[in-house]
Amino acid sequence: MRFVLKEELEVTKLLFDPMKHPDWIPPQSAEWHANLSIEGGGYKYPWNSVFDEPRAEKIFSDKIISFLHENVRILDVGCGHGEFTKTFVGKAKEVIGIDVIEGYISSANVGASETIKFLIVDADKQLPFTDDSFDIIYSKKGPWLFHTGNEEGHRILKPGGTALGLYHCGSDGGLRSLFPGLYHPLPDSYLGDIKAKYERQLSESNLEKIELQIFEEVEYLASPEDVLIKKCFGQKESLKNIVWQECLAEVGEIFYKHASPKGLRVVNYHALMVGRATRN
Repeated sequence: MRFVLKEELEVTKLLFDPMKHPDWIPPQSAEWHANLSIEGGGYKYPWNSVFDEPRAEKIFSDKIISFLHENVRILDVGCGHGEFTKTFVGKAKEVIGIDVIEGYISSANVGASETIKFLIVDADKQLPFTDDSFDIIYSKKGPWLFHTGNEEGHRILKPGGTALGLYHCGSDGGLRSLFPGLYHPLPDSYLGDIKAKYERQLSESNLEKIELQIFEEVEYLASPEDVLIKKCFGQKESLKNIVWQECLAEVGEIFYKHASPKGLRVVNYHALMVGRATRN
């Protein structure tokens, strides 16, 4: 007979699972984006945290900038509220951001200038641009225009132009084992599966592969509340209230037991794709 230690019981106890509640909204769905737009006006992370450098967005922006010059036209697909898109103002001839969520575009257009435009566009339909319009097309967590059966990306990207994508692939670094139920474990093959997925996506895009990188970003959550805010990002206030009531006390106990002075360490996984359109 094996005796179970108290610490083991604490770790394996299942917390409330908000994903099983009928009010849970699947992340990245149309309803999820609409709710996020109404509550926050944009795709902005509301939790408090600090990061080890470099951050994923800095890695991605530096990669995009490496392809820029003053005559380049850029398209940001799924631009959200436009904060990242505005990084490239003054570094290119023209920057255009598109998103299907009207509230995101309304926020993005605040402070827009002659060299940057934001348009309400459904990236799953025919795009309102002429052939060979852009030198750079990128997406940060938004739609990828070069999947099988979609010719719009190839139509509007110039021959020899560059397509880039940055996609968040989940978080762990102990987060999932510390808060079982609230967070679900990843399979042992997870990172290999992610790499295979994006290798396949890039190979099926009819782009010349330049780079595929799966990398980690280290983040430190500031408080127990931030653990819950990260989990409930984009959810309705009614569900958040239930999660706080069901989980906050136990999450707080676990958080303070394992957090460092910087906060609770979390690892975010990202995939970076870079491809080039073939020349005529």
